[in-house]
Amino acid sequence: MKLLFLRLEGPLQSWGERAKWDSRDSAVMPTKSGIVGLLGCALGLERGDPALTELSGAVSIAVRADRPGRFLEDFHTVHADTERGERILSAEGKPRGETIVTRRTYLQDASFLAAISAEDAVLSRLASALQSPRWVPYLGRKSCVPCVPIYAGTEDRYTGLEDAMRRYPAARRAERSMQFELPSDDAGGYLRSDELSGNRQFSMRRVRTNSAETEGSE
Repeated sequence: MKLLFLRLEGPLQSWGERAKWDSRDSAVMPTKSGIVGLLGCALGLERGDPALTELSGAVSIAVRADRPGRFLEDFHTVHADTERGERILSAEGKPRGETIVTRRTYLQDASFLAAISAEDAVLSRLASALQSPRWVPYLGRKSCVPCVPIYAGTEDRYTGLEDAMRRYPAARRAERSMQFELPSDDAGGYLRSDELSGNRQFSMRRVRTNSAETEGSE
């Protein structure tokens, strides 16, 4: 099976899955919606473009945590200059005061491998875009820049996503036992709310986890 590989590695990354309002979390594994957004950047697709939802439905993605990273929580202060007429409003449009504190969670020093399966034409288009991106891809948030090239090539020597997760060479300083996550076709596993179904709309996706032992590094 032909697969496209991404190396998601940087000082910081953040993959929000339950982020709401003032608290922006990061999941322990990259979300499918976040990876589709990364691919959308490379393709030059605007947020809300229906082509992003189509792309999400066209690809299957597995992710392996070579280095799971450590959580970092950052605090942001947002201040409104009331003398200039600025206001901070709630979702209901009600004033919230002059200053609020928000939280952002990041993963430090993490390295993930993502494998993508799709029709050959889709993979070829993605590979071309990743090597010459329209917009700079990032790792979940615009402030999270990669420290190695995201595009890791295409391979046809694996029988499927799980085989790739088990045998693809590990990153430097990888964990001895690397956890991976891939789509589940049965009732096992668990649900993640990271399947893009519209502009800022997400549906559930069933996944399962397993682990692979380190055999070699890139």
